[in-house]
Formats: sequence, C-alpha cells, structure tokens
Amino acid sequence: MRSLLESSWRNVEPVLRSRVGEATYESWIAPLRPLAMERGVFHLEAPSRMACDRVAQMFGSLIEDELSREFGTRIAVAVAPKPESFLPDELEVSPERPVIDGSNRTAWLAMQALHDGRELPSSLFFFHGPEGAGKTFLLEAWRSARTGRSLYFNASSLKAAVSSAIRDRRLPALIDELCSGKDLIIDEIHRLGTAKRVQQELARVLERRGTDGPATLLASRWHPRDIRGLERSLETWLLAGFVCRIDLPGPEARLSYLRALEGPPSQNGRAEPVERLAREFQGSYAELRQAWAVERHAKPALRSHYFELIDPRSTFERMRDLVTERYEVDADELCGKCQKRPVSRARKLLAWACVQRGLSRAEVGRYLDRTRAAVSYMISSLDKEMESDNELRVEAEGLL
Repeated sequence: MRSLLESSWRNVEPVLRSRVGEATYESWIAPLRPLAMERGVFHLEAPSRMACDRVAQMFGSLIEDELSREFGTRIAVAVAPKPESFLPDELEVSPERPVIDGSNRTAWLAMQALHDGRELPSSLFFFHGPEGAGKTFLLEAWRSARTGRSLYFNASSLKAAVSSAIRDRRLPALIDELCSGKDLIIDEIHRLGTAKRVQQELARVLERRGTDGPATLLASRWHPRDIRGLERSLETWLLAGFVCRIDLPGPEARLSYLRALEGPPSQNGRAEPVERLAREFQGSYAELRQAWAVERHAKPALRSHYFELIDPRSTFERMRDLVTERYEVDADELCGKCQKRPVSRARKLLAWACVQRGLSRAEVGRYLDRTRAAVSYMISSLDKEMESDNELRVEAEGLL
C-alpha cells in the first residue's frame, strides 16, 4: 500500500508543479508526504499547521482533482500537520488532550463552541460510537477544562448514587444536586438499560435541566434508539439535544497516538514501523496500543488503555500537591507511615483521585510507599463510604 501511495503521489507531482509554479510548489507542496488512503480519502502530512492550512485552502481542490484523475475515481484529500514535539513531557496525546481527527472533530468543535460561550441550539450533547473510539476522553477533556464546575458519573456510580439516595430517603436532595448550575457528565448511558428507576429519575433531571442551561454531556456505545430497555421518556430527552456519532480513529489520529506512545524513537530509526502500523491497523485505541506492544515485542498483557499516555509521576505529584493544600496535611506524612485520621483520610482521597486520573494501583502504591493491595483497600473503603455519604462523594469528585 505504501508503494502505491508513493507512486501515485509521484505521478501527480509534475502536474502540480506545472500548475502552481516552481517556487510555490517547492514552498508548499514539495514538503507534503503521503500517509495513507482510507474510505476514498488520501491523507497527506504537512510539516506544520500553517502549511497544512495553506495547502488545504489554496491547493486542496487541485490536489483532489489530480489524484482523482490518477486513481480513476473521485478521491478526497485530508491534510494534517506533523506533530511538532515528541518530548516525553510534551505528549501530543493524553486523556486531557485527546486526538482530534475526522472521526470526532464535529463533536469536538461543538464542545469548544459551548465552552467558549457561543450560541448553540442546545447545551445537551449525546455522543455515541463503538468501544475504544475515545468518547470517554472527550468527556475527560471537557471535565478537565471545567475544573470544579462539573458533576461526573458513569452508569455504575449513577446507579449507586440513586440507590443510596432512595435508601436514605434523600432522593430529592440528589436530584436537586444534579439539576444545579454545574455541568453534568454521564458516561456509559447504555449500561442503564435494566435500571428502570434510574432511567426515570434521569429523565426528570434532564427535563429540569432543559437544553439551554448548563452543559449536559452524555456518552453511550449506541444511539438512543438502539439502547435495549431504554425508557421512552428518557429516549426522548436523549434525542432532544446534539446527537453525534464518534467513529474509530482514522490514520491521522492513529499516527499521532502511536507517535505519542513511541516518543523520541519515532523520529530515530522507528519512524517507518510506526507509520506502517498507523496505515495498516484499523481498530480502537486499546487495540492499537496492543498492536504497538506486540510490534515492540513487549508483553501482550500490557494494560491497553489510553490513560497510559499520562506521565505517572507528574500526575501523582500534581494530585498530591492539591490534596496537601486542600486538607492542610504535610506531604511527607501523606506519603509516610502517619496514621492520624486527617492524614489517613487525605491519603485515601489521593489514592482514589490518582486512579480516577488513570494511574494504576501499583503506580500509586509505589509513590505512596504502599503495596498494591493496600491501595486497593483504601480505594474500596472510600467507595463504600461515598455510597452512603453524598457530601464525601462531592468532595472527592472536586479533586478531579
């Protein structure tokens, strides 16, 4: 496939040179590199974002016409900028900086417009798409940008919160909290299919929030009409807002993701294997990471998760500093053997928040000087406390 792309590009280069002129060609078109072709789209890589925008605006139609003539069928062209940095502490990809390409750009632009305060028909967003397409990471990016101004649930935590509120006869208080002036983020809506009571309460929440108030961001593996067991009242509200499909990553997103995983070696001797994998492998981010691990002869059992692009130590230190400041505890005591009640409680919250941010329990244990089992116990203990203590849950989520 690579040879076909390069030979086709070489065939159209003389025509492009003659059409735009020698100087213009050398400045803007000569640096382009063919990357991949999928679904009738010929993907090119430009050396910079400025070059990408210039080529797309000024020469996009011309390149499409010549490539279509070369292939004998209509071909679209997509031009993407080459990442400018591969330094380990400047990763292009992370849960807070998701890869944006044609598979999710519409959703991302709508979210950006909402964040910037631009007028939109609705503040209710429903994202759906296959597992591993990066829906959760769009939600994480929004959540990060709106620190302290959002409430986050996945299907499991929402069901637990509603069940606990019903048991303790404080459901109205929970509903009022969900309808407050904060953004509401709910992931894995499709897992509510059998939870009829939770669906009914969620429909009431969405009705009270409306489509012109604070942002409501929902994500599911399936379109609302395809979620089995979904209450009609809830389906109506899920369809009332901005419904957008997010597909599996395209070649540009796959290449950005792999370059971030690979780091500097992707420029030093391993560029071709990385680019080949981006061209040839089509699947989710988790599957792509697994393929990359096999390519590197690593253990296939590596945790195939987008969150591994976080630098564990810097994430831990950032959360540690936040906890020590908020709870006025000493960092040495927090990571030491001190068992004072305020320190122990802050340590639980730190461990829970770090895992929510994508660190493994083993990584948290390494930085806290605890075993993985001890960290798991701390997190499990805090989860149980939060089931019956809504204020504690709100407090913990305020760290994220």
